[in-house]
Amino acid sequence: MGQQLFTNHDRYHIHKTLGFGCLFNFFLRIYWLIVYGSMYIYTDNQSSIFIPVAHLTLSLSSFIFQVPQIRLNSKIIIWKELQLHNIIFTSRSAIIMIYSILCIQNNIIRGTEYYFLYQIGKFALVILHHILADYITEKFNINDKTTTRDINWENIPDNTKFIIKKYYAICQILAINALILTENDKMGSGCIESALLIMFPIQLSTFLMTLVRKSIISNISWHIFYAISLLSPFLITINTINRTNGIHGMGGNYGMTDIKKKLEIAKIYLPILYVVFRLQYNMNKYYLMFHVFIINMYIQYKNGVIMLPLLS
Repeated sequence: MGQQLFTNHDRYHIHKTLGFGCLFNFFLRIYWLIVYGSMYIYTDNQSSIFIPVAHLTLSLSSFIFQVPQIRLNSKIIIWKELQLHNIIFTSRSAIIMIYSILCIQNNIIRGTEYYFLYQIGKFALVILHHILADYITEKFNINDKTTTRDINWENIPDNTKFIIKKYYAICQILAINALILTENDKMGSGCIESALLIMFPIQLSTFLMTLVRKSIISNISWHIFYAISLLSPFLITINTINRTNGIHGMGGNYGMTDIKKKLEIAKIYLPILYVVFRLQYNMNKYYLMFHVFIINMYIQYKNGVIMLPLLS
């Protein structure tokens, strides 16, 4: 396996060193989140900025390798469109993490006067990366297939294939909504952790494709591991629910708890509506993103979480 996986294409071992380091970081942070309820990406620690930088550098280092311009129908391996898409969506998470860390370090956090500017900036970053992804699709896609949902399926029955495709689509939609809706506390829990978890299946998928290309795993195994990895962002939702219940159990400020519950309920229903309108009625994704953002901002404003100095 070692001889198959390690080749001379990565002469200075940059990509493989970053790859195994980032993979270890993912598993370690997910373990900490499950066991201790935090990924320990503290924004008052200057080294935290190196986490998204390392993961983005890993994706950019894939340019070391020559990849096919078009996908192969027989085997799940990396091709140019997917390579660029994965770089863009890795960048989406990494840049939002860096942006959030810098904002928190400058005390632009939930409940402060200019927190709405942070939200607008985060939303703009999400939109920008999706525009870039659409440009890549327009430039490199030649068969109107999606980069992930139409990857080779081998001999999976059509009804199973249909269900898995819907599952992939729903997970991708929930990832977008998580980046738009998830809040941050002053230590970095929330959007920063969510962005890293959303990055996990993106970067893992390319590593799994390398294993397929080396005949270490099969196409079916790729789908199994990728589908499992898509569950990781749900850990943020579970952790948020546990924190909310913990506040109730500790007998804290009931007024603030009630407001938090209303906000969390909105963050459940808005993604559900997005899924329905996108998958059932094929509504424009940018139209839906904009409405999710505006409705969330309005709910936060009405509950006193966001202050708008210009409208005061």
